[in-house]
Amino acid sequence: MKHCILCSSTDSKTVFNENGIPILECNNCGHVFSSYEQEEHYDGYWEGENQSYDLEWWDTAHRAVYKDFISTYLKSEQGNLLDVGCGLGFFVKSVLTSKPNWQAVGYEISTQAVDFAKKNNGLTTVHAGLVQNSKLPENSFDIITLWDVIEHIPKPHSLLNYLFTLLKPGGILFLQTPNFPIQLFKANLKVKLKGMQPNGHYLEAKDHVNNYKMFTLAELGKQCGFENPRYKVL
Repeated sequence: MKHCILCSSTDSKTVFNENGIPILECNNCGHVFSSYEQEEHYDGYWEGENQSYDLEWWDTAHRAVYKDFISTYLKSEQGNLLDVGCGLGFFVKSVLTSKPNWQAVGYEISTQAVDFAKKNNGLTTVHAGLVQNSKLPENSFDIITLWDVIEHIPKPHSLLNYLFTLLKPGGILFLQTPNFPIQLFKANLKVKLKGMQPNGHYLEAKDHVNNYKMFTLAELGKQCGFENPRYKVL
């Protein structure tokens, strides 16, 4: 039986079954997680021979979101930002383009994605590897971002504990992740309308190994030293 990452309980119930993979909800604290056992540092998301990327999605569709984030949170004339799980580098590029006095660094475990970021986006501050091995100086970043990353990490505490040491006092950790109650509603609606399809897009049970509600995401942050959670719909 799989343990809940927030309270260590093994008491859970199935709230959705995605093609034979149960999605579980902890009966003790309410956290939701996939029963699928994914590697802790899975790098296959961006990898693959003859890999192609949907740039309409990863670039064009995200431009307005990145612009809104930058205008909301990067109000200072200058600062330091770290993007963890930076993928193809489009967010780092957006920061450097719109805020030339800001320093923006990206870390991504996929060497293939980093190669794209360097060659296609002209980035020199994006690095391949685990950020936990980066030896970045403590108290050095004003903002740390994880765009659609936290849901992929089976055991996120060690990562968030490390990132806490990198933030300046009063710094911001920004986590974008699907809001599970909304995602569950959409998944159940799809099944109701069309039935469970073998290749259907539901809760991504093999990729989204932890599914967060607002209060469980806040609890994760609290356990890693973060406080004053705030929410923004993007």
